[in-house]
Amino acid sequence: MKNSHLIVSMFTGLLLAACSPGSENEMQPKPFVNLDKADVYKGTQSPGDVWTWALDKEQGHMTATWDYGTFDDMSDDITVQGTFETLPSGFLKVKITKTEPVSQEIPTDGTAWFYALEIPDMAMIVKPEGSIKGDVIALVAQGECASIPGTYNYIISAPGDRSEYNPVTSEAFGYLEISNSGAGFSLAGYKFSLDCINGGNCTSTGPINGIPTAKCVGGGEVVISNEGNTVAEGQFTNGGVMMMDFGYGNGGVFALKASASATKASLLNNTYAGVAYMPKNNNDQTVPVQLSFFENDLGNMIGTGYPFSDIEKAIVSNDEGAIVLVDDVINGRVLGSMNFDEFGDVSPMAAALLVNGNKQILILSSYDEKSFAPFILILAKQN
Repeated sequence: MKNSHLIVSMFTGLLLAACSPGSENEMQPKPFVNLDKADVYKGTQSPGDVWTWALDKEQGHMTATWDYGTFDDMSDDITVQGTFETLPSGFLKVKITKTEPVSQEIPTDGTAWFYALEIPDMAMIVKPEGSIKGDVIALVAQGECASIPGTYNYIISAPGDRSEYNPVTSEAFGYLEISNSGAGFSLAGYKFSLDCINGGNCTSTGPINGIPTAKCVGGGEVVISNEGNTVAEGQFTNGGVMMMDFGYGNGGVFALKASASATKASLLNNTYAGVAYMPKNNNDQTVPVQLSFFENDLGNMIGTGYPFSDIEKAIVSNDEGAIVLVDDVINGRVLGSMNFDEFGDVSPMAAALLVNGNKQILILSSYDEKSFAPFILILAKQN
């Protein structure tokens, strides 16, 4: 299967090394990434590209495959190798050292690199940087097939039509119910546009059904097929995080398992770091940000967010920011409003919150109240 391309190619390299001529005691070359110890993540990127990343923390090496979302056609896949280090901000800086085949889209001359924020064993958020600045990559760690069933609050994190995407009137968030169905899993749910919040027009809403049965191929990785063709790929982790990609031009979602432990109170006094994704921004679609929550004298839960002015030195700019007002959190589904100007209009906001011990992930969808440009936040608790 295409979704196993990274793993297959790595094992092929190991097999060739093991079968090389010479003494049995001859030292074999060490693989660039040791899959026995590597952390593997799979994710989605607009407009429907699939990435698989493997991090070898002992060597500080990474390997990734970039699939243009054509699923069953591996001819357009690109394999990426690189090295990484941890920055004071908590982000990883990944330097690209090799691509196969050689690609002008991902140069290896130092003009392109990645910043990545990892929530170990759960998820990873990747910001392409330099000459490859572009859409955020939202990845999920491997899990077990048995942990998949449940209800997930999702956010459209990878719009398929990013230049035209309007979360106000298009599908922006919802929930999925995943249940056992024979040897696979059935999916159903409900979708909403952001104008559904606070009794708005609710332009795009309704049940999600008719999705073919999903099959788990191991490690929490699922494939949805129709008439012999792959139409979607997903990844689930035991910690309650899920991504699903529907192919090039169809986008993808990032989702968190619903839980009564995810409440408004669980946001209090927490600081989150991550990436703000603005698909219509012509200059830089991804910006590293920090968001902190407090409770005011009226009992309102308020988040104040600011961009990093220097992600490598963990310096946050206080010049321009955003304000999040949380109205309610029910089983991890967050509703409220957001604005960039405390004296201006506010925009409806929907988010998903996952609380797993001291690990928390927050995914938020809203839009600029003046330009109506959409933005999506993917954040991880830092304190």
